[in-house]
Amino acid sequence: MDETVHERPSMYDSFQEDGYVVLKDLIPPEIVLKWQAFVKEHNVVGWLFRQLHERGHTEFPSESRPSTNGSPSSSREYALGHGVKHGFCEVVMRSPGRYEISLLNLQTNGASLETPSLENVYKALEQQKIPSLVSKSSWKDVRISNVSLVVSCPGAETQGWHADGGHVNLQQHLPCHCFNVFCALEDVSLELGPTELRPGTQVHTRNLGPMMLAAKCRKTLRAPVTPLLKAGDALVFDYRILHRGLANTTKDRNRYMLVITVSQPWFQDMLNFPKRSMFATSEDEEEPLTTNDVTEASENSN
Repeated sequence: MDETVHERPSMYDSFQEDGYVVLKDLIPPEIVLKWQAFVKEHNVVGWLFRQLHERGHTEFPSESRPSTNGSPSSSREYALGHGVKHGFCEVVMRSPGRYEISLLNLQTNGASLETPSLENVYKALEQQKIPSLVSKSSWKDVRISNVSLVVSCPGAETQGWHADGGHVNLQQHLPCHCFNVFCALEDVSLELGPTELRPGTQVHTRNLGPMMLAAKCRKTLRAPVTPLLKAGDALVFDYRILHRGLANTTKDRNRYMLVITVSQPWFQDMLNFPKRSMFATSEDEEEPLTTNDVTEASENSN
């Protein structure tokens, strides 16, 4: 009888192979409660869209309203246009009814929105050796590229498959240089629209069409997975992996996810948020700084 003990792959090995890892009970319950209270008491989506409307950026002061154009293709009209082109460094609509709100850029540009402390969240992540996923040993060795809320509103449809960023070398696959930590602030059911991923595709997105076709032919293309997170769990995934948010089919529940984007110190994400701020008072004024600008200025002054 073979008594060889087969050790389970380490978190690092699983992450490098699959492109993602799920960490159970990462965020302490008392911290989750503070973030739940924050999004509820401040009604973050409502507050944000009132701010946009007051500054003349949107036609109406809510996230969406029943369509008034009679188009059968859409029952909702959205205040903000789709994509980075129509967004701000504080908020971008990733797909209809689905938004990423940069808490760091809101604070950088003077918004009166005080968030709970992230110190205990960072401690929990460091205890799990999360910085090792970009080959670093502690938070002081990595860059927190962004802290945001990803919000899926009722009626938000399933996104198309996409990666959040590209490869830094198109000739060979390199280890992860940037990843997202999706922290669940509530139990995420199928109705709320969890995140679906295609394991291993962080390799294929270097040359997506040919490499996906080759994987299909070799029968190595893996089936999608949909982790159903509980409050306090975290989904950590490589920026380059194919993923998508599923539809929020509830009638009246926003799905909030606290997102921490971690990268190598040299990396700056120039693609996911524009530089313009919703708080700018004139097109002639100097654009407010984004988080990346502040980090770069700080590094250059040392």
